[in-house]
Amino acid sequence: MKRTSRRRSGSHAGQALVPALLFLLVGGVGLYVAFGSFQMTSAKIKLQNTADAAAYSAAVLQARDYNFSAYTNRAMVANQVSAAQVVALKSWIDELDNTYMGNPDTEQLVTTFADHPALWRTPKDRARLDIAPVRATLDALLPAVAKGVGGITRALSDAQANYHAATFAAVPEVANDVAQHNQHDTHVTSGYFTSPRNAAQLAAWHTYTRTVTPAGNLDADHFAGVVTDPSTLDHFVKARVSSRSVAPDYQQLDDSSARCPGGGRIAIRVAHVGGTQLRSDKKGWQSIDASTAHITITCVDTFDAIAGHGGSTNGEVRSYMTHPPFVAWSDWKGYGGYMNFGDPDSTQPGMNVPAAMAEQFTQGPGVSLDTANGGLLPYQDIAHAPLASEAPRITIEVERMAATLAKTAGIGGAGRMRVDDGSASGAMRTLASAHAFFVRPSSNALDDGLAGALLDAGAWRREDGKIEYPSTFSPYWQASLAPVSEEERAAAQAAQFPSDARATTP
Repeated sequence: MKRTSRRRSGSHAGQALVPALLFLLVGGVGLYVAFGSFQMTSAKIKLQNTADAAAYSAAVLQARDYNFSAYTNRAMVANQVSAAQVVALKSWIDELDNTYMGNPDTEQLVTTFADHPALWRTPKDRARLDIAPVRATLDALLPAVAKGVGGITRALSDAQANYHAATFAAVPEVANDVAQHNQHDTHVTSGYFTSPRNAAQLAAWHTYTRTVTPAGNLDADHFAGVVTDPSTLDHFVKARVSSRSVAPDYQQLDDSSARCPGGGRIAIRVAHVGGTQLRSDKKGWQSIDASTAHITITCVDTFDAIAGHGGSTNGEVRSYMTHPPFVAWSDWKGYGGYMNFGDPDSTQPGMNVPAAMAEQFTQGPGVSLDTANGGLLPYQDIAHAPLASEAPRITIEVERMAATLAKTAGIGGAGRMRVDDGSASGAMRTLASAHAFFVRPSSNALDDGLAGALLDAGAWRREDGKIEYPSTFSPYWQASLAPVSEEERAAAQAAQFPSDARATTP
């Protein structure tokens, strides 16, 4: 019995080795496949991250382009306001000097009717002495200032156009550099930016903004609207309404008149009006200042006389008037609803304006302070009126050659054990999209600033409760990744697997 037991026990020895070997074989194959799959998955994740970085970098360039346009547009608006100030100041000082020089007709009335004409002439002569050095300084300074401001504005306009063109041209190279800095063996798919697949996208981006040349037409204009907005211009530019009889003894007279029987008198008060307007064709700023002497002679009548006037402009002056030197209604009307050069009593263009103002207008504005850069200069503007906050998407396709995917030598195997990397045409490719978006952060509360414009537009309302839509006048452009459209995915698949595309085409 003992011998039989030993024989049976010995016959089962080594039988567990077979399943163990099978388990090790299956486990080894599984580990081999899993290791290869992990490498492929890791490569795909890295490639997608690289594509995201390249697309986001392109969107950053897009946002910077729009922000640069906004900063330069704002600077040009400020410079145009400065140009209007210079034109206004030149017109004002010319009119002031002309007024204290005295109108011959008014001077003759004072000589004839006033018992003490020195009450009128002495302070007037003293004022002329005070004004003379001021006018001399301004006459020397203002043309240089006007040309300097105009030159800076021209430089800003040119820089804006050049920056926009350079940014658009730089995107392919920047996207490729970013891809290679993330992974040295990765790059933007060759010919992608110039391919028909990308043509519509580039066209949408290219036409989202446009170069606008305001000067020379009578149409409405965004830049002209901003620069002539009542909140943009100060009171001195818009309407210089004042009295020349405010200062003691200046431009006023109240004297007895022996020429008038029964204790007659002569009284003179001088009122000044003036204003600066952007010409309706946007080719320059124009300014007129005029003073009217309101004269009362008790034995004659009450009437008005020209006391003085002055004018100034920048830009090209040959087309300053519609029918020079004759006055037309359209000449009295500037851009943005301004008319009659700040005269509040004239409700229609060219009607009921003071005679002194009309006289200056028929004489023309004089020598232009800046002929080269007087009008509104070209600028970048949104082509339409978008209601969405997003600019056109930028989609980037990056690729990595299949030979670089497996980092462990021989991991691909050979023969029937070879593991396919799943690439098409010897490369792995992926897409990523991004775009610039516009949002104006709220300055009222911290939680508003953390809300995120794309999730809660109401939290980004302005202080006046309104939502500010995208523009190239506010530098609130940022960059964000965006979903890749199904159309772009289908086009990418068709380009990567052309045989499959043909097979599925009906």
